[in-house]
Amino acid sequence: MKNRSLLMAVSSLVLASVLAACSGAKAPGTTPAAGDQAKPVSKLVVAIDATYPPMEFIDEKDGKTPIGFDVDLAKALGKEMGVPVEFKVVDWNSIIPGLQAKQYDAIISSMNITADRAKEVNFIEYVKMSQVFVSPKGGTVIAKDTELSGKTVAVQDGTTSHDYMKDLMAKKVKDVKKLVTFPGATDSFMALKAKQADVIVVDEPVGLYYASKDAASFVITGRAIDPEPVGIALRKDDAALKAALEKALATVKSNGTFKQINTTWFGSVELGK
Repeated sequence: MKNRSLLMAVSSLVLASVLAACSGAKAPGTTPAAGDQAKPVSKLVVAIDATYPPMEFIDEKDGKTPIGFDVDLAKALGKEMGVPVEFKVVDWNSIIPGLQAKQYDAIISSMNITADRAKEVNFIEYVKMSQVFVSPKGGTVIAKDTELSGKTVAVQDGTTSHDYMKDLMAKKVKDVKKLVTFPGATDSFMALKAKQADVIVVDEPVGLYYASKDAASFVITGRAIDPEPVGIALRKDDAALKAALEKALATVKSNGTFKQINTTWFGSVELGK
């Protein structure tokens, strides 16, 4: 998944911190209700980037309700912890600064665990995802990275797909025609359909979703990156919340809830396999 420039991160963090200080706001969900001190939060406030179906996106039925794999997982974790869950839709490039500024308690939004991100936040791994090539149906088939020569490649800005392509172009395939970036994954698929790109690099679940929804336009044609860990992101100082979420995650994985969520969104396809 996703990254951002240092300047944007610092600017967003400073602005959020100033606004919070001026308003006297406390971190969402960090003050348990009276008589409920065993819980690290009284409400779990979760940030998502809602441009990543089927992991997290907005229900077309009402145009406002978050749905998806990660949304269902967050609700299941909240249920195990005995607290309600509230979702905040956040632009990807400001999602970690918002967490650090205490605008929400956690990020559950298909975030790949990387060494750079681990310097800023703590992670709880919950699944693994590969990266795939998505080509237009009936167009040039891209099955491996060497076939990107002379092609226009679309990715979501600040993601691990973006990082992969920048590294590939610097070291191995230096004659990629163009790398185009978009703020959301949905935009990259629209660009591919409009023939503004030859191929997309994206998380496999997202590729599977679009290929199943519009089989006449999209097809997964190869694997770009083998499965990598994806995690819940938390502030470094939230040890109690981390412990509570780890316990809840272990429970939903052992009691079949996690498998049920996987089946809801992917059928017999198991993430990370």
